[in-house]
Amino acid sequence: MINKNAPFPLYIQVKDLLEEKIVSGDWPKGYQIPTEKELAKLFDVSTITVKRAILDLVHEGLLYRQRGKGTFVTSKIETDIQTLVTLKYGQDEEVKFPHRLLEFEKQLANPLISKALEISEEDEVYKLTRLKLNGSKPVVLEYTYLVADLIPNLTKKIIEDELLYSVLQNNYAIDLAQARIYFSILNANAKEAALLQVPEGERLFVIKRLTRTKQNKLIEYSKFVVSQEDYQFYINVDI
Repeated sequence: MINKNAPFPLYIQVKDLLEEKIVSGDWPKGYQIPTEKELAKLFDVSTITVKRAILDLVHEGLLYRQRGKGTFVTSKIETDIQTLVTLKYGQDEEVKFPHRLLEFEKQLANPLISKALEISEEDEVYKLTRLKLNGSKPVVLEYTYLVADLIPNLTKKIIEDELLYSVLQNNYAIDLAQARIYFSILNANAKEAALLQVPEGERLFVIKRLTRTKQNKLIEYSKFVVSQEDYQFYINVDI
C-alpha cells in the first residue's frame, strides 16, 4: 500500500500500484477502473494525487479516458505510425489505411503554406483533404498541399485513388529524396471531431510532413490529424 513516509511523491506510488494491476492482468484490456474518488479513498490520498497518477498512465498509453464514461485499460490496436505518413508502400505490402478524398482544389498559397513550402504567396498550390480509414472507421484527417508548378495539370481523377508517391513518380517522373516529420498535439475542433467521430475538444496527435525532391525543392506539405481513440502508435528503430 501507500507509504506516506517514503522519499518519493505519493502519486508515483499510486501510479505504480495502478500499473501493477494492469500489467498483472487483474485489470484486463477494456476494464473500467474505479473512479478517482474511489481510488483516493482506497489509497487514503487526495483526488489530485490520483488524477496525476492516472494522467501519467494515460500519456504512457496504458489507460485512456472517455468523456462522460470513465477511464479504461487500453485495448488499442498497436500500429506502426509510418503506415500513416509514408509516401509509398513496399511492393508486396498491403495498404492498411485506404483514404477517401474530401476536397480537391487549386488555390494561392496562404502565408503559412508559402512559408512552409518556401514559395511566394502568389504561387499556386493544390490542396487535398483526405480521410484515412480502417474499414469504415476514420483514423486520420489529412491536409496536403502540393506545389502546382512542379506538378502541372493535376486533377482529382489522377489523385483520388492513388498514393501520392505513385502519382509523383508515375505521372510526373519526380524522384523524392527526403521527408522531414514533426510531431505535436491539438484539441479537436468541431470539424475534426465530426470527421474523426470523436468528442469536440478530444486531444489528437498531429504529424506534419515536408517532402523534398532530389533537386532539393520542397514539393509537399502535409498535416495529419490522428485519432488516438482506438490506436496506440509506435515506431521501430533499428539498433
